Amino acid sequence: MTYLVDRMGVDFRPYISTVLPPIIDRLGDSKEMVREKSQLLILKLMERDVITPQALFDKLMPAFTHKNGKIREEVMNCLQTTLKEHGPQSLSISRLIAPIVKLLSDPMSPVRDTAFNTLVEIYRHVGERLRSDLQRKHAVPSSR
Repeated sequence: MTYLVDRMGVDFRPYISTVLPPIIDRLGDSKEMVREKSQLLILKLMERDVITPQALFDKLMPAFTHKNGKIREEVMNCLQTTLKEHGPQSLSISRLIAPIVKLLSDPMSPVRDTAFNTLVEIYRHVGERLRSDLQRKHAVPSSR
């Protein structure tokens, strides 16, 4: 699929709604290689301008509350990579803060750790705006 997106570029846009749900499911696969390839495909969609980072994360919002903890973890890893590659100006970060803060108290330890690391990565890009946003709008769990 990655090669197909590479070849088609923006002509792949009509197929996003068909392809994205299975990609999200593969983010929760038990095999690490499958999860990595899913991440790669998501990143390739943004790289080739098939979908903007903001539009992609609008579609990925349900993944932050998915029943599979691995999917919750991987979507945050994807967000971290997107911030590194596309910068904070490509996303409306304030809309993503609430689901990430909720994941700080997730029952699964790896998800909690990834949520914390994601907030750290966001802080690296936006600085004190994140801190003030967290203090005003979001109840960060006391363990963090």
